[in-house]
Amino acid sequence: MGDHDGRLFILEILEEIPHDLRPLLVENLSSFYEPAMADFFYLLKAEYGKEMELVCNRALEKYSLSGIPVNPVQFFKGTFYKAYATPSRHTSRIALDVAWHTENRGLHVECFYLAYNSDGLYNFLLVENMPVRQYERDREDLAEMIPVSYNEVCYLISQAYQLNIRNMTRPALGKFLYQKYLGGENALTPREEWELFNRLSPRLGPRQLVNAFFRGWREKDWSYISYITSEKVLDQLTPLFSVSIQLLEGQVEEVYASRTDARVYTRTLSLQEHECYKEEFIFHLTRLNGHGWEISQWERLSRENVNALSEVNPLNTKVFCRVYEIIDLDDLFETLERIDNMRQVEELPYGIHMRVTYEEDDFNQGVTMLTGIIADLIVNGEELVIITCDFPTLMDFHHLLMSDTEVAVSSRGEYEVNMLTVYSYLSGQYLYFEDVIAAEEDDLMPEDGMRFITTRYLIKQRAQVMERINQLKNMQFDISDNYQVFYQLDKTGNPQSFMAEYLLGSSWVEVSAFGETDMAKVRENFEAGLYNCLEYDGMEVRESGLFDILTPELKKEQPELEPLLKEFYLNKWYYSHLNSLSGMSPSEASQTEEGTRLLWTMFKQIKQKENAIGNRNKQFRIHLKEYVRTVEQKKRRK
Repeated sequence: MGDHDGRLFILEILEEIPHDLRPLLVENLSSFYEPAMADFFYLLKAEYGKEMELVCNRALEKYSLSGIPVNPVQFFKGTFYKAYATPSRHTSRIALDVAWHTENRGLHVECFYLAYNSDGLYNFLLVENMPVRQYERDREDLAEMIPVSYNEVCYLISQAYQLNIRNMTRPALGKFLYQKYLGGENALTPREEWELFNRLSPRLGPRQLVNAFFRGWREKDWSYISYITSEKVLDQLTPLFSVSIQLLEGQVEEVYASRTDARVYTRTLSLQEHECYKEEFIFHLTRLNGHGWEISQWERLSRENVNALSEVNPLNTKVFCRVYEIIDLDDLFETLERIDNMRQVEELPYGIHMRVTYEEDDFNQGVTMLTGIIADLIVNGEELVIITCDFPTLMDFHHLLMSDTEVAVSSRGEYEVNMLTVYSYLSGQYLYFEDVIAAEEDDLMPEDGMRFITTRYLIKQRAQVMERINQLKNMQFDISDNYQVFYQLDKTGNPQSFMAEYLLGSSWVEVSAFGETDMAKVRENFEAGLYNCLEYDGMEVRESGLFDILTPELKKEQPELEPLLKEFYLNKWYYSHLNSLSGMSPSEASQTEEGTRLLWTMFKQIKQKENAIGNRNKQFRIHLKEYVRTVEQKKRRK
């Protein structure tokens, strides 16, 4: 606790401890009654805020009652010296160095790596006691970096940090030091914000500007889009930034420009509701006096669904994979630490998904699904999978893993697969990569078209989360002493229409809904106002779906629950628009000859699946006769 390096080291150790065990750890540590421990409790309060506030306050109160001094700690004191930022705001990433005079002879230098997407403030490094001459010499060597004021530093860091809050991703460790930038009392005016963007973004031509727009769209960097777009166009663009739409590719096709105006024709491929769409847009650009180009008008020219088997569909892009059995996990991570530009993407049910990236500076090219990605590395249970679109790169990683005297992995096999297979593996449904290869194509989508998607969060402030669930729920059941389940119904549509399931544990909550559209609505309502109370922990497709909670014991204790869930499920299915029915719901399909044919094709697939698997591992699934009875009964009521 004596210096910043030691404090950051302590926090790194704490991050390795499971989330739900941390309060118990602090409670136990408070029994040691060491005076230096008081500073440790203040550190946790400064770093984690309300997440650890109650348990730390209890520990400090115990210390105070025992006569140990518990005076608040000021972790940093200094005078601002200089700050520099990279002119790379158009890439949605910035490197920022901030130097302070402290009581030491040298400078206290804080280095930030900021991303204006869900990563937010994703890296923070500290250099203590750097000689002033060395700092100035380094700034001369990095001549492209631009000086920024203290208020501009606060703006850049706060904006990235707010994206961590908004997307519920944990920012880099060290908040006890960079908290000083997050107060908000040094806000910039809109004009000052615009001027800062102008200094940190290079002048781009029409083609480059639209490609930068595509990168901003892919990163959900609304701030940069606002900077390069006129106010009247922003409202038209808002739907593109929905969480249910993912840009896969964006390319400029043709550019027609004069000195003051330009027209840019483009095409995009995006993913929405598990379907791929090809669209054509035209961007009208206007040159501002002395300030480059601005998007002044935007319109969609065409939109069409891309067949799943089409070569144009990016999900059919071929990639190379190598699968390894993990022999020693610790040795493996020691080897992986030698790889530059690797970051965690998400946690998986049995492991972690990491990505190795590079900065793409060529804005004459558009974006693709794999732009900026060197490789994906997935640790899943007992295996490591490396995925890349470049075979020599795959072999480079292989040689790295096999270069140590005692290798941490052994090779299982090499594959060439499409991106849909990769996404299926990352969904968390499969423990082994070979299981995805062996799975038949129709196993990747439920036979009745109903995908049950679950979003998992870690809870930082349980009382507020519980209050929100109570506002949304229509009914609840106590599953055990450890967790409860709540159901939310959609009152705006059909009676008893299922909307969402909330599964609440001691330190986590899972929110589930059918399909990406409902999931986006549910998340928006649930997360509003809770951004400081939750940490996003990943998303997966739950194969057992709505009936996952139905253990034999629970069925005996609450026999009314299974029939209720079946009613929810079948009613939701009957009124849901399904891709397998050409976008119709079973309700609509049953009214037409073509729809009825598609509906009976679906029933045939359900029957085939039932016969093929003998209903094993599907104890609570809906049977074919129940689908048919639902259609017949509801048609008679009409």
